[in-house]
Amino acid sequence: MCSKTPILSDKDTYHANALHILTSFEVPIHIFGAYIIIAKTPNNMKNVRTNMLVLHLAGALLDIYMSCLEIPVFLLPACAVYPLGVLTMLGVSTVFQAYVGVSLIGVIGMAILMFFEERYHKLIRNPGVDRKRGWKYVVYIAIHYIISITFILPCFLNIPDQNLGKLMIMETNPCIPEEKINHPDFFLLITESGPLYLSLGIAALVILPQGAFFILSIFWYLFTLKSKSRATTRLQKQLFFAMCLQVAIPISAICIPAGYCVVVVVVGYYNQEANNLAVFTMALHGGLSTFVMLTVHAPYRNATLEVFGISFKRVVQKPNQVWNKSVNETGVVP
Repeated sequence: MCSKTPILSDKDTYHANALHILTSFEVPIHIFGAYIIIAKTPNNMKNVRTNMLVLHLAGALLDIYMSCLEIPVFLLPACAVYPLGVLTMLGVSTVFQAYVGVSLIGVIGMAILMFFEERYHKLIRNPGVDRKRGWKYVVYIAIHYIISITFILPCFLNIPDQNLGKLMIMETNPCIPEEKINHPDFFLLITESGPLYLSLGIAALVILPQGAFFILSIFWYLFTLKSKSRATTRLQKQLFFAMCLQVAIPISAICIPAGYCVVVVVVGYYNQEANNLAVFTMALHGGLSTFVMLTVHAPYRNATLEVFGISFKRVVQKPNQVWNKSVNETGVVP
């Protein structure tokens, strides 16, 4: 099953140019976002700055990698790809590029998990305690990031013969143009779905239960907390939802295309325009994440407005006073 209507955006040139244009917009946004985090984070947000910066840089790296360094062309429903980016021009192998690209998605998942783990630790487990965490935390972080860059390894341990793989694709997926299958940088990752399910299962088993626990624990704490100040309680809830929005909105830019990829592999549907759109959407993740971060968090939003010479002191003065109080009392930050 395939889309037989030829569309200009199917062409590699249009795909690469669209991602290059996206890069030209996103790089300044990422630089500005990093500057705001590093230089404009207030003192009462210092304990969240590191994780915020790690999450920001991970998203920025994925964006730049997909829209400039690799520029993958997915040939779904076959688990095949070929790159068009700078790394290919430099002679970097397609296998290495594919491995790094998938690993970066895993790193973002772990960065999000660590973001909420830190909030859980500061708010519930050790509220009001401002000291460095011990070696157990370092080991915990190291193990999780090692998993993030190795979870896809089962798929790369038994790479099929590429020539036989091309013949198999031509037989099982005749909709895929022969010139794409014969591209000089063509790479077929797997012919059977077992290793892929194993890799995805490992990642899901590590991230999802912990992420659900941290988020639900924070939610339960905030909505059962008996605070003396209604304003503080209300703002604490607003800050929690701001954190969730910072993660939920941009992460959909990865989950929706990923869901599409799974569906088309299962049903055997080929549409090169949709494949290219999936790559473009994933490359939007970091830029969207930066925009949401600068919008939903009051200190970053105010700092951004200040940089551009816009002042709303009368509007934000009182909420900021309550925000400062809520952070000092509970350790929750937006």
